[in-house]
Amino acid sequence: MNQGRPMEQTTFDTIIVGAGLSGLYAARVLSKAGQRVAVLEARDRVGGLTCSEYSEYLGERIDLGGAWLADVHTRMHALVQEFKVPLVPQYVTGKEVAIDGETRHMGEVGSFPGRESVLPELQAVMAKLESELAGLDIDAPWTHEKAAEFDAMTFAGWINQTVEAPSLRALMTASTNAFFGVRPEEVSFLEAMHLFKTCGDILLMGDTNTGGQSAHMVGSQLVSEGLAATVNGVVSLSSPVRRIIQDDQGVTVECDETTWRGKHVICALPPVMINRLRFEPMLPAYRREFHQRCPMGRYAKAILTYETPFWRDQDLSGVVMSIDNSMTGIFDLGDTESQRGVIAVLFGGEPSIPLDNATEAERDQIILDLAAKSLGDQARNPVEIVVKQWAAEPWSQGGSCSYMTPGTLTTIGDRLWEPCGRIHWAGTHLSKVWRGYMEGACASGEAAANAVLAAKNEAIQVKI
Repeated sequence: MNQGRPMEQTTFDTIIVGAGLSGLYAARVLSKAGQRVAVLEARDRVGGLTCSEYSEYLGERIDLGGAWLADVHTRMHALVQEFKVPLVPQYVTGKEVAIDGETRHMGEVGSFPGRESVLPELQAVMAKLESELAGLDIDAPWTHEKAAEFDAMTFAGWINQTVEAPSLRALMTASTNAFFGVRPEEVSFLEAMHLFKTCGDILLMGDTNTGGQSAHMVGSQLVSEGLAATVNGVVSLSSPVRRIIQDDQGVTVECDETTWRGKHVICALPPVMINRLRFEPMLPAYRREFHQRCPMGRYAKAILTYETPFWRDQDLSGVVMSIDNSMTGIFDLGDTESQRGVIAVLFGGEPSIPLDNATEAERDQIILDLAAKSLGDQARNPVEIVVKQWAAEPWSQGGSCSYMTPGTLTTIGDRLWEPCGRIHWAGTHLSKVWRGYMEGACASGEAAANAVLAAKNEAIQVKI
């Protein structure tokens, strides 16, 4: 991998905009196929929504973005093994805590403490959701027999007409905040169904045994750094793309100080960031509409470090859920032998709004108060507290996935994966496998790269 400016008189086979997992995985596929690739990244680092900062106290990197894997995330597990990234099974020994105002409920991990009375209804609701999902085609969700009805309906609308118990409605609302980073009133029910279908089911997404929360990396950004080192071509950091011009022979990509030439482009960015680019000729109306109707979720993540994992002495697992929607949850990031205590406090959707509107001191106090309610007063005194508010990141403006507002999927969904001339699209929001996760990002990058390889020998006329 070279870093820096374009080589004189070089036309790359493919230019990739965005050095997150989608873009870098696409670069890997194309590099292995013998292509010369240029990856352009606005940030001064690779990794996108994975971000691993070094902790002086721990002597290792802490993850402020994506970190958890499920057993079935085959692409990510292969990369973790290749780049020797530490992978720790989620610690679940001891009781799970659920906080509801000043009340603290406890039970076995995964038992929904404080909400045991609604479990029979939860099973019935999940069965109804599974019945609807059975008729959903991942490749064409707009063909579902109730597609128009479900895309006009918000997920909140479906919850309100399906769920009776207020506490179960609150649980479903919390799940939407966690998985989409938004309130259920903001997302189409058909869109929610599609995401759940790509991940297997809603319960698997949060499962700590084999599902979406079953193991976490220690330094997830190491995967992107490893991928960047294998690119056959150039990875140029601090290179925000401003304009993409395509013609019958290729594509010109303009940054602030450099200009790049290629045969194809893959835009591996969330739609909200693509909106900031200029395209010549202009993108077709349906594509522009999609980028305008697919915002990012709201996410924040705090890592708190302590001298010891003191909660384990109270027979607590460090797994905490919120009944009152004050946060998304807490997880113990240590292994069974950990001498120091490390927890992640997660905020998705509505719970992240108070953090975004607070001063740094107020924000930290909110986090410490929640940690203390969950694990005891010792939690008020961490050695380190590091917080990442993804909505405040200028090159992300949210996380961890874009979502479609009501009416979008049935209106323009059948063209979401189509290239626009020589411009192809990638990102976890477009994945048909574990959408919204790192595995989905890699799968989408792989699909975009294969589309470029399939098109490379075709005569392409730019008429968009």
